[in-house]
This record gives sequence, C-alpha cells and structure tokens, in this order.
Amino acid sequence: MPPGRFYGWKLLVVLWVVVFVNLAFPIYGSSVVNAVMMRDLGLDRRTLGFLFSLFTIMSGLPGPLVALCVDRFGIRRTLFAGSLLVSSGSVLMATLVRSGLGAALAFGLLVGTGVAAGGMLGAQAGLARWFVRRRALALSIISTASGVGGFIAAPLLNRIIEAAGGDWRMGWWFIAALSLAAGLVALVFVKEKPEDLGQRPDGEAAPGGPGSSKPGRGAVHITSEAWSVKEALGGFPYWIMMFCQMGMSCGYTVFLAHGVVHFQDLGHSRDAGAWAPSLMALAGLFAKGLVGVLGDRLDPRFIWAGFIGVFGIGQWFLVGADTQWLLVAASSCMGIGFGGSVVCLAAVISNYYGIKPFAALAGVAVAVNTTLSSVTPSVAGWLYDAGRGYNGVFYTLAVWCLVGAVVLFALKPPVRNPAPRSSAGA
Repeated sequence: MPPGRFYGWKLLVVLWVVVFVNLAFPIYGSSVVNAVMMRDLGLDRRTLGFLFSLFTIMSGLPGPLVALCVDRFGIRRTLFAGSLLVSSGSVLMATLVRSGLGAALAFGLLVGTGVAAGGMLGAQAGLARWFVRRRALALSIISTASGVGGFIAAPLLNRIIEAAGGDWRMGWWFIAALSLAAGLVALVFVKEKPEDLGQRPDGEAAPGGPGSSKPGRGAVHITSEAWSVKEALGGFPYWIMMFCQMGMSCGYTVFLAHGVVHFQDLGHSRDAGAWAPSLMALAGLFAKGLVGVLGDRLDPRFIWAGFIGVFGIGQWFLVGADTQWLLVAASSCMGIGFGGSVVCLAAVISNYYGIKPFAALAGVAVAVNTTLSSVTPSVAGWLYDAGRGYNGVFYTLAVWCLVGAVVLFALKPPVRNPAPRSSAGA
C-alpha cells in the first residue's frame, strides 16, 4: 500500500468499536440492569453477587482458550464468535430468564464467555502485532473504548429502562443488537497482521518488526529475547505482578456487583448510584491518556504501581461514601486506578516478554485475575446478608492494593536465562 496509508490506525478504530460494545455494555451496563432485575425477580444480594461472580469467571477463565483461538483461527473470527455469544446471551436474558438460575446461565455463562472472546484480549493481541514503538499509545487508545462505553452504557440503559416503564429486559434487547452489529464490523474490517497487506509494524518501510525493536526509547524496557510461554510462567516476576494486580481486580468486581446498591444503602438515589460506574469509566479515560503520553517513555510498571495505589485509596473512600463528594472521590480513584492498570498490564507483558507469547500470557493473566476475583462479590454478598455489611471487604482490598503498589514499584524486569550450551559447543 502507498506510504501514509498504514492500516494499523484504521484497525485501531475498528477494534475500538468492537470493544466499546462487547466489553463496556455487558460489564458496566449490567450493573444497572441487574439491579432492577434483582428487585423484579425478588433476588437477594447473595444471588446478585453470585451472578456477577459467575460472569466474571467466564469473562476471564477462558482466556487461555481465547488465546489459542486467536493463534489458530485468527483475531477476526474470534471477535465475531464472541460477539455472537454476547448477543445470544442477551436475547435469552430479554426473553426467557425468570429466576436466578436462568440469569446465571444466560448472563453468567453465555454473556461472560462472549466478553472473553469478543473483548479486549483479541484486540490487544492484534494491536501488539501492528505496533511496537507506539504500542503503549495504541493500547491506551483501545482501552478508552471500555471507559467511553462505560460512561455511556450505565446511564443510557437506565434511560431505556425508565422509558420502557421499568422493564429491564429492554436493556438486554439493546445490548443484543449492538453486539451483533459489532460482530459484523469485526468480520468485515479486521486484518490479522501488517504482512497481510504488505506493511510493517508502526507503518515503517525499513526492517524493525516485533522482536527486533531496540529498547532505546527513554527508560522503557523492551525485550529483544525470544521468550517462551513456559519460561515466562516459570519465573517469579510474572506471578508477583499477578499478585499485585489481584487486589485491584477483586475490588473492581465487588464494586461492579454491589456498588450501585451500596450507594443506595448510604442514602444516594438510584440515578446517583447508576452514574457511579459511569464516573468510574470516565475517570479511567484520564488514566489511559496518561499511559498513552508516558508509557512509551517511562517503564509502564512504575505507572502501573501508582494506579494500583490510587485504586486502594478509592476502596478506602468507598466505605463511608455517604456524601456526593465522597461518591465522586471513590468512583474517580477506582476509575483512574483500574483504567490505567488495564493498559499497563498489557504493555508490561508485551514489553517484558515479547509479541510471540503475548496472547497466551495475557490470557493467563486475565484467567487468573478474573477467576480468583470472581469469588469476592459472592463473599461480599454473603457477609452483607449475614449482617456484617461491606466495610470489612472494602478495607481488606484497600490494604492489599496499597501493599501491591509498593511491591510492584520495587520489582525488577525479568531476565531470561540463556539456553544451556552443549559440552561440544562449550
């Protein structure tokens, strides 16, 4: 293709739209829709927490399988399949669900799996192939899709439900239509790699594709080693990073499952509670923009540590957020922390371990974080129904995040052990 027609930026727009629909609306929008559904179907807080726990598990546990599908069937087909799953699950929520069990099957299993296959993992894997020097910028831009979508999804679905006379099923019909459209967009416009169009990463004409980029951009550590998945998973740095991320992942799932009803418990209106996830998503846009500006010049691990600490502060504020100011402060801090960390996690993994194992390592990271953090909403719901409230969970996760921020900041980039040479070669 002629110079200046680099398809990577067009692909970024396409993937942004797909993630905007398939990730933001099921995650942020369901917080509002399910809160109305809970009262309509007479479900308790434990059941509400279980629904979101199952959804969270299925949106992360298939991560390694999604990575395998990306490598074997391609990004385009994987995103299309995920979109169909989200749409199918949403149709079932809108038509057949009459109990917590039905919601668990449709929302937890189908929609959750669709989010895993049709959301961020495939989009990040695609962008990692198309961008090297501008990788943090590209990843930060694609991550804004969930933030913008989250800001729009919750209040929009709340308006749709109100316009339908409180019928929460209309929200799921809306999500079903959007996801089907996103799948068609992915099927038509997604291109797998630059070489398919005779291009190179970053639009460069000279050699310098993935694996040969020099770590000479500021203080950013970009490996030139050919890491394998086994080597990365066998080292401590990868799992230490997962531990640091875990506290924030748990806090995020608890907030999405119980945040709206928690704010109502503290005296806020349903509209104010519905705006909290949107405010969280909007604040995340600021963090993602910060990563886009600094992430290609400063090691994203340092920025990541700061974001986790900010999220911990937000969890602390959440306990007594009985005023409008504290609601805004808690939601903003958690939005900044989570929004920036999502970008930094992908940037650090691709920088430290390279492009070849990225999809698998990112899939394992998503699977581990979402699976373990999915237990937290159920625990929080059980404690609430037992009369202990949410405070103990919020404080525990806040401390975990603050400790994790310190540990991550002090961590060193991983060093690959050289392959042992034979005695003859020695």
